[in-house]
Amino acid sequence: MTSWIKKLIWVYLVLLLIEGAFRKWWLPSMADAFLVVRDPVVLAIYALAFVSGTFPRNSFMVALGGLAAASVVASVLAGQTNPLVVAYGMRINYLHVPLIWVMGSVLNRKDVERIGTFFLVAGIVMTWVMVKQFNSPMDASINRGVGAEEGGQIFGADGRIRPPGLFAFITGPQLFFPLCAAFFFDQIGGAKRMPWYLLVACGLAIAIALPVSISRYVMIGTGIVAVMFLITLPLSSSRLASMGRPLILLCLLAVALSQLPVFKQGTTVFMMRWDQAAHESDGQAWGSLIDRTFRAFTNTVYFVEQAPFFGHGIGVGSNVGSRLLYGTMGFVLAEEEWGKVILELGPILGFAFILFRTWLSIHLGLEAWRAARHDHNTLPLLIWAALVFAIFQGQWAPPTVLGFAVIGGGLILGAINPVPVVETEEAAAIAEAASTPLILAQSTHAALPTPSDRRPPIVIRSVEK
Repeated sequence: MTSWIKKLIWVYLVLLLIEGAFRKWWLPSMADAFLVVRDPVVLAIYALAFVSGTFPRNSFMVALGGLAAASVVASVLAGQTNPLVVAYGMRINYLHVPLIWVMGSVLNRKDVERIGTFFLVAGIVMTWVMVKQFNSPMDASINRGVGAEEGGQIFGADGRIRPPGLFAFITGPQLFFPLCAAFFFDQIGGAKRMPWYLLVACGLAIAIALPVSISRYVMIGTGIVAVMFLITLPLSSSRLASMGRPLILLCLLAVALSQLPVFKQGTTVFMMRWDQAAHESDGQAWGSLIDRTFRAFTNTVYFVEQAPFFGHGIGVGSNVGSRLLYGTMGFVLAEEEWGKVILELGPILGFAFILFRTWLSIHLGLEAWRAARHDHNTLPLLIWAALVFAIFQGQWAPPTVLGFAVIGGGLILGAINPVPVVETEEAAAIAEAASTPLILAQSTHAALPTPSDRRPPIVIRSVEK
């Protein structure tokens, strides 16, 4: 049963990477259906987890169940009676979250490494698509938005969009490439698991995607992972000499990048976007970015004062809820995640849900730190650095952000789990098999009777295999 759960987790991961391509290019007429294409997969995972006894039973699930029930009651008391809006809001806040602990119960470090290898190779394809989008006009077919809409992407600079790759919007690369960077740094900082030429290609793909994305969040998110790698590098190895290999590889990547025209062009356009942001904020590009990031914290008091006691109803603040209720797409309540949550659920219940996400983020960080401190396993901490913002404060209404927040938590817990003893015993048995023929030959010779006069002596010959 566990093997089937793992297979469905792989389906979930693959759909997370390609569902945007279906919504933009392959089946644009079914864009709305692919918005929730992973929901049946996660429900099937839960069904198998219930049958196999791996469905999570912990304090987080108790809190999640209580919040879900209270959200429905609060929505009814608030007068929100549209069942589709309520159902979609429940999907955003609660449906996918238990997958974190299902992944943590069925995956181990080896499984997470396989997923990491897949993400790194997929990063090469993702970067190739982004470069094509970067070099194409804004109205080109490859730059269409959801539902094959022309001009449906976010403007970057120099007449170019912010290329989303296979994702529906730039929010995908903002989370995808920091996660790829976490797996990349784990590869170069630990034992060799990928061919060096392939690992170098993956590193180049990540580095090229940073300026080509024309997104400051892609650059900063990946930079945070790089800083975490440097901080945890002493914990990942007991020998100082082993730290030289990753640093040498990074230097080689830097030399290679300096020779690539696409990297130079991407850097030029990225800096144009940076200067544009600085001009819009009176020469303070960093200041505007920091203000935009932390504005959600400072605006919480304002949203608490504006929210009705029972809120406006769960799901109302999402784009889908806006279209179902008012026929238009947009942020009806607030663009900021915490503001939306408080206005939907009310100040008390909304603040409780924010505390749940804060508690979850801190818990995952502490578990990752213990793995690095005691087991010299730094991969969980690298994944935490890549995706903790999506778990803590990311907008869960967009399906891509919700998906990365969920798999981020699941991969952290899975990477903490050691490889089962059964697999290590099988590896030891294979290593021991080479000496088995000689041992058998000696034991057989010792068991034979003493030769007699009635028959010739028996000569035992060991057979080489």
